[in-house]
Amino acid sequence: MVWTARRAVARVARFGLIGLALAMVPIASASAKPVTLTYLAYLAGFPVLSMTATADLPVTGDGQIADGTFSLQANLVTQGSLASLYPYRMSVAAHGKLAGGKALPGQFHSEGQIMAKTESVTLTYGTGGQVDIKAVPLTRQAQEAAANGTANGTIDPATLIMAVIASYARTQNCSGNYQLFDGVRRYDLNVQQVGNGNVQYYKQSYYQGPATACQAVPQLIQGFAPMAVESKLYPDSAKIWLANVVQGMPALPVRIDTQNALGRMVFDLVSLQ
Repeated sequence: MVWTARRAVARVARFGLIGLALAMVPIASASAKPVTLTYLAYLAGFPVLSMTATADLPVTGDGQIADGTFSLQANLVTQGSLASLYPYRMSVAAHGKLAGGKALPGQFHSEGQIMAKTESVTLTYGTGGQVDIKAVPLTRQAQEAAANGTANGTIDPATLIMAVIASYARTQNCSGNYQLFDGVRRYDLNVQQVGNGNVQYYKQSYYQGPATACQAVPQLIQGFAPMAVESKLYPDSAKIWLANVVQGMPALPVRIDTQNALGRMVFDLVSLQ
């Protein structure tokens, strides 16, 4: 059971929820220093992951999204008793452009360390939707994606979230359809605004209060472990709660709820600096 839980947490981190966890980034004004937020992830009520994210996006003086460059750095590590059993760590660095309300990826780099094993992938975005893939060590998934052009026309998980935040800031609606590739997995994500409500206090929450709920549903296309799919270790959907947690800034995710075969997983904002 412990081994199953460890593998499940790793898959959640590597797949869609790492992309969704990257949603939990600050929006800083063009003249201000980037803001750092900390999130804790709980599986069945127990802390299993922590993430810090620092981002810089172009915004106007009244907190609206502007055209310009964005950048993101995030670090995720296992927590609690899971950390001693499964010392997993991931770092992400990404940059791109916002233009006319659309997010355009420039480069995405992720590096994960499991026990003593390190894997990294760099995605570089060219003209016409072309994506250059460099994986160290070279994986079968990266080889197949490069050979088949699977990644072309996609965006990375960090750019996805910048796109969702920018869209909501401009239209007050988070709905949209996105094609993604994270260096290993190719999937589509349908995001729909599903209503408004109140985020309740949860263990160490930084925020509680009114928020907008967005439902994100993935369509798995390539690179997913068949056994994990059959066992429903990948979540079928995630509910992202957006709120104006920082005055003068656009709404950002304050909580993400998912459910898989092992139970409920919650990413919760616990600190802001």
